[in-house]
Amino acid sequence: MFDKRYMAVLADTDESRAIHFNLRHQVYCLEKGFEKPTNSSIIDQEVDSFDKQSVHFLVRDLLTSRWVATLRVVLPVNNDLPIKHVVDESVLERTDVSLSQIAEVSRFTILSEHRHTTSSINELSFSEIMFSLVGAARSYCENIGIKTWVFLCRKSLSKIANRQGMAMGKIGGPYEFKGVRYPYQVDLDKAFIGLKSKSEKLYELFDDNKKPCCYSEYCKTMS
Repeated sequence: MFDKRYMAVLADTDESRAIHFNLRHQVYCLEKGFEKPTNSSIIDQEVDSFDKQSVHFLVRDLLTSRWVATLRVVLPVNNDLPIKHVVDESVLERTDVSLSQIAEVSRFTILSEHRHTTSSINELSFSEIMFSLVGAARSYCENIGIKTWVFLCRKSLSKIANRQGMAMGKIGGPYEFKGVRYPYQVDLDKAFIGLKSKSEKLYELFDDNKKPCCYSEYCKTMS
Protein backbone atom coordinates (compact mmCIF):
# COMPACT_ATOMS: atom_id res chain seq x y z
CA MET A 1 0.00 0.00 0.00
CA PHE A 2 1.24 3.47 -0.88
CA ASP A 3 2.40 5.36 2.20
CA LYS A 4 0.66 8.59 1.32
CA ARG A 5 1.80 12.01 2.42
CA TYR A 6 -1.42 13.94 1.79
CA MET A 7 -4.95 13.41 3.06
CA ALA A 8 -8.12 14.98 1.65
CA VAL A 9 -11.11 15.70 3.89
CA LEU A 10 -14.59 17.07 3.37
CA ALA A 11 -14.89 20.47 5.06
CA ASP A 12 -18.16 19.84 6.90
CA THR A 13 -17.84 22.39 9.74
CA ASP A 14 -17.62 26.16 9.99
CA GLU A 15 -14.05 25.82 11.25
CA SER A 16 -12.94 23.70 8.29
CA ARG A 17 -14.65 25.93 5.75
CA ALA A 18 -12.90 28.94 7.30
CA ILE A 19 -9.56 27.14 6.75
CA HIS A 20 -10.61 26.45 3.15
CA PHE A 21 -11.52 30.09 2.50
CA ASN A 22 -8.30 31.29 4.13
CA LEU A 23 -6.15 29.09 1.89
CA ARG A 24 -8.01 30.45 -1.12
CA HIS A 25 -7.29 33.97 0.13
CA GLN A 26 -3.58 33.18 0.40
CA VAL A 27 -3.37 31.80 -3.15
CA TYR A 28 -6.04 33.69 -5.12
CA CYS A 29 -5.71 37.09 -3.46
CA LEU A 30 -2.18 37.37 -2.11
CA GLU A 31 -0.06 35.11 -4.35
CA LYS A 32 -1.79 35.28 -7.73
CA GLY A 33 -3.98 38.37 -7.51
CA PHE A 34 -6.86 36.61 -9.29
CA GLU A 35 -9.42 37.90 -6.78
CA LYS A 36 -9.75 40.96 -4.61
CA PRO A 37 -9.88 40.36 -0.85
CA THR A 38 -13.46 39.82 0.30
CA ASN A 39 -15.03 43.14 1.25
CA SER A 40 -16.74 42.12 4.47
CA SER A 41 -16.17 41.62 8.16
CA ILE A 42 -14.64 38.23 7.35
CA ILE A 43 -10.88 38.81 7.38
CA ASP A 44 -8.45 36.90 5.17
CA GLN A 45 -11.06 34.74 3.45
CA GLU A 46 -11.89 34.49 -0.25
CA VAL A 47 -15.55 33.67 -0.86
CA ASP A 48 -18.12 34.24 -3.58
CA SER A 49 -21.84 33.75 -4.11
CA PHE A 50 -21.42 30.16 -5.38
CA ASP A 51 -19.92 28.91 -2.11
CA LYS A 52 -23.43 28.57 -0.68
CA GLN A 53 -24.19 25.81 -3.21
CA SER A 54 -20.78 24.17 -3.00
CA VAL A 55 -19.10 21.30 -1.21
CA HIS A 56 -15.60 22.14 0.03
CA PHE A 57 -12.51 19.97 0.43
CA LEU A 58 -9.13 20.40 2.13
CA VAL A 59 -5.80 18.59 1.96
CA ARG A 60 -3.54 18.08 4.97
CA ASP A 61 0.20 17.49 4.66
CA LEU A 62 0.71 14.60 7.07
CA LEU A 63 4.42 15.34 7.42
CA THR A 64 3.96 18.93 8.58
CA SER A 65 0.33 18.80 9.85
CA ARG A 66 -0.45 21.86 7.70
CA TRP A 67 -3.50 22.39 5.51
CA VAL A 68 -2.06 23.02 2.04
CA ALA A 69 -4.74 22.76 -0.66
CA THR A 70 -8.40 23.23 -1.49
CA LEU A 71 -11.01 22.27 -4.04
CA ARG A 72 -14.72 22.97 -4.24
CA VAL A 73 -17.52 21.25 -6.12
CA VAL A 74 -20.29 23.64 -7.16
CA LEU A 75 -23.62 21.83 -7.35
CA PRO A 76 -26.20 22.75 -10.03
CA VAL A 77 -28.70 24.55 -7.81
CA ASN A 78 -31.43 26.00 -10.04
CA ASN A 79 -29.33 24.71 -12.98
CA ASP A 80 -26.78 27.46 -12.36
CA LEU A 81 -22.99 27.06 -12.39
CA PRO A 82 -20.18 29.66 -12.53
CA ILE A 83 -19.00 28.42 -15.93
CA LYS A 84 -22.34 29.40 -17.50
CA HIS A 85 -21.43 33.04 -16.90
CA VAL A 86 -18.21 32.74 -18.92
CA VAL A 87 -18.66 30.29 -21.82
CA ASP A 88 -21.12 30.15 -24.71
CA GLU A 89 -24.48 28.62 -23.90
CA SER A 90 -23.91 25.71 -26.28
CA VAL A 91 -20.74 24.48 -24.52
CA LEU A 92 -22.46 22.56 -21.71
CA GLU A 93 -24.73 20.87 -24.25
CA ARG A 94 -21.64 18.96 -25.46
CA THR A 95 -21.50 16.99 -22.20
CA ASP A 96 -24.46 14.78 -23.24
CA VAL A 97 -25.98 14.70 -19.73
CA SER A 98 -28.60 16.88 -18.12
CA LEU A 99 -27.40 19.94 -16.23
CA SER A 100 -28.81 18.48 -13.01
CA GLN A 101 -26.09 15.76 -13.25
CA ILE A 102 -23.21 18.20 -13.87
CA ALA A 103 -21.11 19.81 -11.15
CA GLU A 104 -18.36 22.35 -11.61
CA VAL A 105 -14.98 21.80 -10.00
CA SER A 106 -13.13 24.99 -9.13
CA ARG A 107 -10.97 26.78 -6.56
CA PHE A 108 -8.28 24.12 -6.89
CA THR A 109 -5.57 25.88 -4.88
CA ILE A 110 -2.23 24.66 -3.59
CA LEU A 111 0.17 26.67 -1.46
CA SER A 112 3.19 27.77 -3.46
CA GLU A 113 5.75 25.44 -1.89
CA HIS A 114 3.69 22.43 -3.01
CA ARG A 115 2.62 23.88 -6.35
CA HIS A 116 5.79 24.34 -8.40
CA THR A 117 6.31 21.50 -10.85
CA THR A 118 9.75 22.20 -12.30
CA SER A 119 11.01 18.72 -11.39
CA SER A 120 9.57 15.22 -11.57
CA ILE A 121 9.58 15.04 -7.75
CA ASN A 122 7.56 18.22 -7.43
CA GLU A 123 5.13 17.12 -10.12
CA LEU A 124 4.53 13.87 -8.22
CA SER A 125 3.84 15.87 -5.05
CA PHE A 126 1.47 18.12 -7.03
CA SER A 127 -0.25 15.05 -8.49
CA GLU A 128 -0.61 13.39 -5.08
CA ILE A 129 -2.40 16.48 -3.79
CA MET A 130 -4.56 16.74 -6.90
CA PHE A 131 -5.66 13.10 -6.85
CA SER A 132 -6.29 13.17 -3.10
CA LEU A 133 -8.80 15.96 -3.74
CA VAL A 134 -10.17 14.43 -6.94
CA GLY A 135 -10.73 11.05 -5.29
CA ALA A 136 -12.60 12.52 -2.34
CA ALA A 137 -14.70 14.78 -4.58
CA ARG A 138 -15.50 11.99 -7.02
CA SER A 139 -16.69 9.72 -4.21
CA TYR A 140 -18.95 12.45 -2.86
CA CYS A 141 -20.42 13.22 -6.29
CA GLU A 142 -21.10 9.60 -7.16
CA ASN A 143 -23.15 9.28 -3.98
CA ILE A 144 -25.45 12.15 -5.01
CA GLY A 145 -25.90 11.23 -8.69
CA ILE A 146 -23.44 13.62 -10.33
CA LYS A 147 -22.19 12.07 -13.61
CA THR A 148 -19.95 14.76 -15.09
CA TRP A 149 -17.62 17.52 -13.94
CA VAL A 150 -16.83 20.66 -15.86
CA PHE A 151 -13.70 22.77 -15.34
CA LEU A 152 -12.50 26.12 -16.59
CA CYS A 153 -8.72 25.96 -16.45
CA ARG A 154 -5.39 26.44 -18.20
CA LYS A 155 -4.07 23.86 -20.65
CA SER A 156 -1.13 23.18 -18.32
CA LEU A 157 -3.40 21.67 -15.65
CA SER A 158 -5.17 19.44 -18.16
CA LYS A 159 -1.80 18.23 -19.47
CA ILE A 160 -0.70 17.16 -15.98
CA ALA A 161 -4.03 15.39 -15.40
CA ASN A 162 -3.97 13.61 -18.75
CA ARG A 163 -0.33 12.63 -18.33
CA GLN A 164 -1.22 10.91 -15.05
CA GLY A 165 -4.20 9.07 -16.55
CA MET A 166 -7.15 11.36 -15.79
CA ALA A 167 -8.96 12.05 -19.07
CA MET A 168 -10.10 15.66 -19.40
CA GLY A 169 -11.92 16.45 -22.66
CA LYS A 170 -11.82 20.00 -24.00
CA ILE A 171 -15.32 21.20 -24.96
CA GLY A 172 -14.65 24.73 -26.22
CA GLY A 173 -12.61 27.87 -25.90
CA PRO A 174 -10.36 29.62 -25.52
CA TYR A 175 -11.97 32.17 -23.20
CA GLU A 176 -10.41 35.12 -21.46
CA PHE A 177 -11.06 34.72 -17.74
CA LYS A 178 -8.18 35.79 -15.51
CA GLY A 179 -5.94 34.69 -18.35
CA VAL A 180 -6.65 32.23 -21.15
CA ARG A 181 -8.88 29.38 -19.99
CA TYR A 182 -10.53 26.41 -21.69
CA PRO A 183 -13.65 24.50 -20.60
CA TYR A 184 -13.14 20.79 -20.00
CA GLN A 185 -15.39 17.92 -19.01
CA VAL A 186 -14.66 14.78 -16.98
CA ASP A 187 -16.92 11.73 -17.21
CA LEU A 188 -16.81 10.26 -13.70
CA ASP A 189 -17.47 6.72 -15.00
CA LYS A 190 -14.73 6.70 -17.65
CA ALA A 191 -12.17 9.41 -16.97
CA PHE A 192 -10.02 7.47 -14.49
CA ILE A 193 -9.68 4.15 -16.32
CA GLY A 194 -6.13 5.00 -17.42
CA LEU A 195 -4.92 6.08 -13.99
CA LYS A 196 -3.90 2.64 -12.75
CA SER A 197 -1.76 1.89 -15.81
CA LYS A 198 -0.02 5.27 -15.51
CA SER A 199 0.76 5.19 -11.80
CA GLU A 200 -0.02 2.46 -9.29
CA LYS A 201 0.86 4.84 -6.44
CA LEU A 202 -1.57 7.53 -7.55
CA TYR A 203 -4.25 4.92 -8.24
CA GLU A 204 -3.95 3.60 -4.68
CA LEU A 205 -4.22 7.15 -3.38
CA PHE A 206 -7.24 7.82 -5.58
CA ASP A 207 -8.94 4.48 -4.84
CA ASP A 208 -8.51 5.08 -1.10
CA ASN A 209 -11.23 7.74 -1.26
CA LYS A 210 -14.24 5.45 -1.63
CA LYS A 211 -15.89 7.43 1.13
CA PRO A 212 -14.65 10.96 1.87
CA CYS A 213 -13.32 11.50 5.36
CA CYS A 214 -15.09 14.40 7.08
CA TYR A 215 -13.16 17.07 8.95
CA SER A 216 -15.40 16.63 12.00
CA GLU A 217 -14.55 12.93 12.22
CA TYR A 218 -10.88 13.43 11.38
CA CYS A 219 -10.48 15.93 14.22
CA LYS A 220 -11.74 13.34 16.71
CA THR A 221 -8.85 11.06 15.77
CA MET A 222 -6.38 13.90 16.35
CA SER A 223 -7.63 14.81 19.83
